[in-house]
Amino acid sequence: MTEKQPRTRKRARFLQMLGIKKRPKEQKKIINHEDEDNENVYKPDSWNGHSVKVTTEQGLDEYFDDVRHRFRKNNASSDSAIDNGDIDEDNEDNIDYLTLLSTLCVEGDTQIIGSPNHPQRVHPVLRLLHERRRSSSGVQAKDGYKVALSIEGGGMRGCVSAGMVAAIHYLGLEDAFDVVYGSSAGSVIGSYFITKQLPWYGPEIYYDSLSKAGVEFIDTRRLTRAVGLGLLDPRLLKDVIVRPKIGKPVLNLAYLLKKTAQEEKPLDWETFKKRQSVQPLKIVASALNKEKSIILDMENGSFETMSELGNCMHASCLLPGIAGPVVRTKMPSQQHKTEGSSGVPVTDEANDDDTNLEPLADALIYEPLPYPSALKEGATHVVVLRTRPDGVDVTGKMSVFQRLIMKRFFLRKNNLPNIYRRMRRGLHKKVYAKSVLFLNEAAHDEREYSDVSKPHLMTIAVGPDSPEVTTLETRREEIFEGVRRGFARAYDALVEDPAERGRGVVVANQYFPDQILDYDPSKIDSSSGTSAFDIFLKDLEEKGAGYDNLPDTLGKTAAQAGAPR
Repeated sequence: MTEKQPRTRKRARFLQMLGIKKRPKEQKKIINHEDEDNENVYKPDSWNGHSVKVTTEQGLDEYFDDVRHRFRKNNASSDSAIDNGDIDEDNEDNIDYLTLLSTLCVEGDTQIIGSPNHPQRVHPVLRLLHERRRSSSGVQAKDGYKVALSIEGGGMRGCVSAGMVAAIHYLGLEDAFDVVYGSSAGSVIGSYFITKQLPWYGPEIYYDSLSKAGVEFIDTRRLTRAVGLGLLDPRLLKDVIVRPKIGKPVLNLAYLLKKTAQEEKPLDWETFKKRQSVQPLKIVASALNKEKSIILDMENGSFETMSELGNCMHASCLLPGIAGPVVRTKMPSQQHKTEGSSGVPVTDEANDDDTNLEPLADALIYEPLPYPSALKEGATHVVVLRTRPDGVDVTGKMSVFQRLIMKRFFLRKNNLPNIYRRMRRGLHKKVYAKSVLFLNEAAHDEREYSDVSKPHLMTIAVGPDSPEVTTLETRREEIFEGVRRGFARAYDALVEDPAERGRGVVVANQYFPDQILDYDPSKIDSSSGTSAFDIFLKDLEEKGAGYDNLPDTLGKTAAQAGAPR
């Protein structure tokens, strides 16, 4: 135990520097945004220990615009300075965004969905999903609605949404969706959902493949190069000399998207390709020159092969500064039938200087929760899978380390001053926070599902007391528990029988039993398409050493097991 502590502390310090793991804070006093008229609350010297909780989209806009001049630089909060014309009231550069973000608090609040304390509350999206299930209308239903599944990523936090799609599969609701949208790791999860490589095969990417990858997938030694200090680390001298323009990444996406998704845990490409006509995958990424989100899909020619699909996912997952160079694609002409979609296969040429190619990066910059794209393409009902817990502040300022990485990546390496300006001001965080607030309100929708005067959106997020999986988590047990928590919450939110609400944890532990952690994933070859857990159980049975305490319903859907759904 004592030998592991130094490594744990080192890892924690790294995550803190990167801004991925927050340092423990003293309990802050929360001030509601609605109380802003209390001028004593907003004196510049009164912010220590306080956070402002914003609960409306309008309030968030006002907060970032700093309409009360609370965060102005150079005494910009002084009305006299503005009156005298010394400071441009409309100049955003006068706003101290670091302080603004550090005092902001925005939280998800969607636990009313699937609450055992409110059995009479049934979200209209859920009513439609089960209506489709009962009618066996399946994908491409003729009811006139367009139902979308929107999956958030978040690096290794995607294990939570992997558990959620497993619950959708268990409850027999997977064919109730007409289209799947994925941002970042959500695109990977969405692909295995579409091929129905569940319950274990898809999630095993997280708790089996990536947990054992070590420095092949996440190499924190390369962090010094990410901030431009590679020459100071003797271990990186060769990398600096051999790759002077851009070094090996901290996060090696090729390990996930090529070695894992194409070799070790291969996506069933033939099934995936066939199902694109009935349940397509729409991958959302950020177009850095166009300064907007973009949709990559098979219909519009973004990918036609597994390799090209991997390139599209690479773009959507590309965390700026730590996951390698931008991915590039040709943008469609204005006459292209789907606005915002790319019509040409993506290329992963690292140093392609063709100015006609659009640089792409992680969806987090413009659309971290990929439901806006679903709405733009006509979705009437959307289930949004969030990977951050409700009750957790989704904002927060960037660390010094993060700012250095962003500056080097967007300014020095890619000459994208507008994107750097956007990131420095935390506008990507505003987009995320605004989406969360919008979804909070949508959680209370009580209309009939047939009322499509405006879209219905149903969000699934784990509860406020749930531990949050970090973006670069590699510990197998932590990742596995994240999958379980995602399954449990999705079960409670999606099961039709209100009496079943609250039993998600029990069902999750049965569906993903403790015995999954008994095998060594590095010693099992599951490249044939069979899950490692299935192979492990079969091997034990052949040796006469199988488990006696596993239920007969293990691995079966609710329908197959005769269980509530």
